Amino acid sequence: MHDLQFLTATDLEARAELPETALARHYGTIDNCLVATFDEVSYELSLIQLEAFAGPGDWHQRFSHAVAAVFEHIELTPGAARLCFGELARGNPRIRARRAAARDAVVRLLADEYERERGEGLPYLHFEFLFGALYRTAQDELAAGGESTRVAERVKELLGLLEPVPA
Repeated sequence: MHDLQFLTATDLEARAELPETALARHYGTIDNCLVATFDEVSYELSLIQLEAFAGPGDWHQRFSHAVAAVFEHIELTPGAARLCFGELARGNPRIRARRAAARDAVVRLLADEYERERGEGLPYLHFEFLFGALYRTAQDELAAGGESTRVAERVKELLGLLEPVPA
């Protein structure tokens, strides 16, 4: 998917190797197809994050592992970076709303895991700021053509600056 704004049903059916009219029968519109695809990718990423936070290590290590696993999955999923971080997602109100809900779920996960591990919480706003800064870094790196492994490293570096490991 190179330019989603100009994608036609015929293009999509050809790229997906679907018979003609399959898209219309299953999704109705390209927009519905894109939203369903976003939902699927978002769900997969949420499972990856939950798995990482269920793993070993402290909050920082588990969050770093989640970041690396998310970007590895994005790299292996054609079009995922564009769909999750690109202009189309910002311009599509349905995807924008779903992205906001996914962001809130990640922020809640970060806050809950931090509180569970440390026995005390920080304001929710702290985690909103942290996630927003990390997300924006990833978005900028991907827009500049950065490879997912490098994007994950940059995000982890920023995490270390914004959220130092306690002594």
